[in-house]
This record gives sequence, C-alpha cells and structure tokens, in this order.
Amino acid sequence: MLSYLTRRAVLMVPTVLLITAVVFAVMKLAPGNPFSAAQASGEAAVRQMNPQDYQILLTRYGLDRPWYVQYGRWLGTLATGSLGDSFSERRPVSEVFFNAPARVLAEGGSLRSALNQVLSSKFAATLFLNALALFLMVVVAVPAGFHAAARQGGWFDRASSAALYVLYSLPNFWVAILLILLVGVRLQWLPFIGMRSDGFEAMSAAGKAWDLLKHAALPALCLSYGGLAFLSRFARGALLDVLSQDYIRTARAKGVSEAAVLYRHGLRNALIPLLTLSGILLPALISGSVIIEQIFSWPGLGQMYIKAIYSRDYPLIMAESLMGAVAVLLSNLATDVAYTVADPRVRLE
Repeated sequence: MLSYLTRRAVLMVPTVLLITAVVFAVMKLAPGNPFSAAQASGEAAVRQMNPQDYQILLTRYGLDRPWYVQYGRWLGTLATGSLGDSFSERRPVSEVFFNAPARVLAEGGSLRSALNQVLSSKFAATLFLNALALFLMVVVAVPAGFHAAARQGGWFDRASSAALYVLYSLPNFWVAILLILLVGVRLQWLPFIGMRSDGFEAMSAAGKAWDLLKHAALPALCLSYGGLAFLSRFARGALLDVLSQDYIRTARAKGVSEAAVLYRHGLRNALIPLLTLSGILLPALISGSVIIEQIFSWPGLGQMYIKAIYSRDYPLIMAESLMGAVAVLLSNLATDVAYTVADPRVRLE
C-alpha cells in the first residue's frame, strides 16, 4: 500500500503540471490583462493612466513576456510555498482563500482566533456548501436506489424513476432561479442571498448553525439534485446487477431469507461499483458550485473564481485551478484505496 501511494503521489506531480500549463495557456489566449480589465471596469486610477505608465506596469509584473515565461515564474513562486499575490484583492492569494490565520498567530492571537479566521474564509464557505450537498446526495440517493431495486417494477420504482429523470434533465441554474422566486421571494421560507443573517455574531452556537443551514439549503439543493438523480439510478442498477448473480440464486435456493439475501449479500457487493462514481462526485460539485455560488451570492471560492476571470486575476485563477486539479487526483486516489477496503480481492499493484 505504501509503495502504491508513493508511486501515485509521484505521478500526480507531472499530471498537475500538465493541467496547470494548459489552464495557463488557455487563460493567456483570452484578450486583455488585469490592467485592461480594470480600465474596462472603470477604476479611475487605471483609467487615467498614460500609456508609458501602463507599459511600466506590464513590465513590472512580467505581463509583457511570453506565456510560457510567465508560467515559469508562477511555478517558481509556487515552489517557494506561495500562491502569489492577487491583482484584484491586492493581497496574497492564501489570505483571500483562508483569511490569514498565520498572521493572526504571528501577531499574538490565540489558536481559536486563527481557527475562526479559517472557518469564516471563502475556502470554508465552499467546503461547507459542497459537504452539505454531498451529504444530501448520499443520504437520499443510495437508499432510494436500493429501495427501488429491491421492489423492481413496483409503484415506488416507477414513480421514483419518472421523478429522477425529470430532475436530471433540469439545469441547476434554471432551477435555482425558480427556487429563489418561489421559496425565497413569494413564500419567504428560506433566505437566498449570502451565507449569514444580520446579527449573526450575536447568535448562540445553535442559532448560528441553524442560520447557516437555512442559507445553505437552497444552493445545496441546487447543487445536489442532479447528482442525486444520477447516483440513485446508478445504485438501483448496481443492486439489480448483483441480485442477478448466481450466488444470489444459490442463497435463495438454500432457503436464506429475502432480507438476508438483500442486506447481507446484495447491498454490500452493490456498494463496490458506487466507489467508482464517488471519486468524481466531489470534483463535480466543486465545478458546479461556481455558477450556484454566483446566483445565490454565496461568499465562496466559486464566486471568487468568476470575479477572477472577469478581472483577469491570473494568480487567483491559477490557484483555484490548482486546487481543483489536486482535488480530482486525491479523490481518485481515495477511490482506489477504498476499493481494497470494500473488496479484499482487489490488490493494488
């Protein structure tokens, strides 16, 4: 296992480099640069800049060099353990993501204060939203899929199949707008803007948790329902495939109860194919949250990514692309390792 993990970790390095190189090249193909984007947005200090000062700025930040030279400089910065400085935020990218807990500790702050900085950061906001969406998907989809397979052809199987196919066909950004208009504006059941209510800091711990859940309910639902439909159908198909195997027929012929056949022999083996799908769930959620966070004004990395693209903030774009690539590779690695736990017959070579 240790040898396998070491080899995979080594192979991750060139993979990440290739992904970031492609992202950087595509990003540089887009017209403009951070300063031309600032001019277009109407920032007075940049709009009134004369051409000579504008060229000096490009030279100072190396934006007049070829893209591969700029990429090499970014790699050099990354090798020092830094993600660079954001052009639009005018501070280190790590502070944009995590709210500078190291600075709090360096200035004599407590560990609790540093932890609060991280928990209130954009990274924590995106992680919380995606974790909630993933929880909803797994808790609802897997039992629903297994229940439909156990009673194949029944009313629940037919009704859930029709409902899930409809859900899977609906684009989440369109559903998000409908939920805002119906649940948020007309019925006023749930908030639909931001992550916290006014007076959040004065709430009790239980009140804060409830307030966060209310604000996250609609965006988490929009993130999860498409994957929920797909995962549920996949779980149903996996269990039906297992129940058609010879050893299931043998168990039934020996007089094993249907409950034992289903839960002891069927469900455990049906979970193994789901591990393959689980490796792509979290990366898919993270990519989907880019649009959902923008619609619901959720203060996470997805909303920041959209702003970084508009402002041509290269360090921010590259940092988020790097995090996404690493998340995909680590989730695939975790899936491979989980296979050996779920099925001892699998050996990692």
